[in-house]
Amino acid sequence: MTPVEKVYLAPMEGVCDPPLRKILCAQGGYDECFSEFIRVTDVVLPTKTLLRDVPELTQNCCTDDGTPVRIQFLGDNATTIAQSAQRAVSLGARSIDLNFGCPSRFVHHAGAMLLREPELLHRITATVREALDPSICLSVKMRLGFASIDEAPALVKAVCVPGLNELIVHARTRSELYRKDALHWECIAQLHELCGSTVLVANGDIIDAASAQCCQKVTQCSRLMVGRAAMAQPNLGRMIKAGAVALSFKEKLQLVPVLFAELMDRGFAEKARLDRVKQYLGFVRRVDAVGAEFFKTFCHVSSQQEALHLVQEYCVSL
Repeated sequence: MTPVEKVYLAPMEGVCDPPLRKILCAQGGYDECFSEFIRVTDVVLPTKTLLRDVPELTQNCCTDDGTPVRIQFLGDNATTIAQSAQRAVSLGARSIDLNFGCPSRFVHHAGAMLLREPELLHRITATVREALDPSICLSVKMRLGFASIDEAPALVKAVCVPGLNELIVHARTRSELYRKDALHWECIAQLHELCGSTVLVANGDIIDAASAQCCQKVTQCSRLMVGRAAMAQPNLGRMIKAGAVALSFKEKLQLVPVLFAELMDRGFAEKARLDRVKQYLGFVRRVDAVGAEFFKTFCHVSSQQEALHLVQEYCVSL
């Protein structure tokens, strides 16, 4: 079996914002990370919005450790998405992604809702590709269909325009959301021949090295994308590509002061900082019994000082 060529960190709304991208990429060893989706309406995104959502644009569009950041756009207006992509490139972006996969019910006529309109998907993708220099990587992230996996072939043909570099497929339909009993890696394998020169990337429930190996075998993809499991296993990219051992709970806990400091530097209020740290540890507890016990106490802290004191005491005891 061909070794995993690349591992990407997914564009997770409400999770993978600049401070988390910085920390997870430093630990994870990813080939590239993605921004949270940036909504594009009928107005071209202003520079200040792009710099706010992707501050890495000021440093060659890379995180501090050098991981490239791909900027993801979500919307239904082909012209303004293309022009926003051009603006992002003028600011330093080197790769762009189009979101046709977000299943949120709060996303109206965008994201996975557009999977019901293959012609519109084609128009958006073709317009953006034509607007960008060929040297700029363009990818599409989508699901296998809106209501049925039988929709996948037509959708692939719609978005795989000449010059599309990658097609990232989450192995569920929009209707299936994130159901554990609905995962169709085998369907991704059937799409390769429809992609032409576009490289297929597999996404969906890759949580450790074993699942990555299984996904790669079933989908026949040498490029993989990981999502929320990266919060539970911060060095997940290294685990998949280099056989690294998962971080211990103590090592994961030692990232808490780093996360607090990063959030403070970016102007987050104390409650927001506590919420984000609890979010991180909430993911960690899912894969770590010790972490689950610690979280029962940690979730009741009400100040950053109290949280840091608890973390320090617990690290000493481990």
